[in-house]
Amino acid sequence: MECVVLRFLLASAVILTAATVISGERVNRTSATAGLVWSKGKLKSDLLSKPEQGNSDDSSAGADDDLDGGFSSLDGMLQWAIGHSDPVKLKESAEDAQRLSASELQKRRLEIKELIEKMKMPSDAQLMQIAIDDLNNSSSSLEDRQRALQELLILVEPLDNANDLNKLGGHAIVIQDLNHPDPDTRRLSAWVLGKACHNHPVV
Repeated sequence: MECVVLRFLLASAVILTAATVISGERVNRTSATAGLVWSKGKLKSDLLSKPEQGNSDDSSAGADDDLDGGFSSLDGMLQWAIGHSDPVKLKESAEDAQRLSASELQKRRLEIKELIEKMKMPSDAQLMQIAIDDLNNSSSSLEDRQRALQELLILVEPLDNANDLNKLGGHAIVIQDLNHPDPDTRRLSAWVLGKACHNHPVV
């Protein structure tokens, strides 16, 4: 249960932080050099205290922050999120999470899982299967067949994908297209087979 609450708090902190950055608000005070003030406090009162004006450690944090987002590690990002969060809101979120029943927590987990699934990109094997299905479809237009072959041409470059082409039944289909009436389709089919076999003796 504690693990779930901690995950919820971390997710809430990251979401709150992202919303703050997007809206352009600055919850945390900055130092005289306009650098970020990192939170090192362990108590709520430490987090709410004013930053020391004598610290100018952050003055070098200018241009390099744009390249990597300013975070050298996950710990750095967590510190930034804590430093830019409202402790009162975080406490309220934690209390809300503790009040949730097991079924409500499960519902939230499922919602998050669905969001992650929606954001997930298909794997190379899934993309290859789609292209092979397009080649298998007898009603596919010439352009669709050539597009599928061009996608396979790119996808079979890595060794693992070239090996998967045969496992997915793609070899037989591409070999059939070597007899296609269209010369461009024949050329693309030969090219796909050549690329799949190149430096891959197993294929």
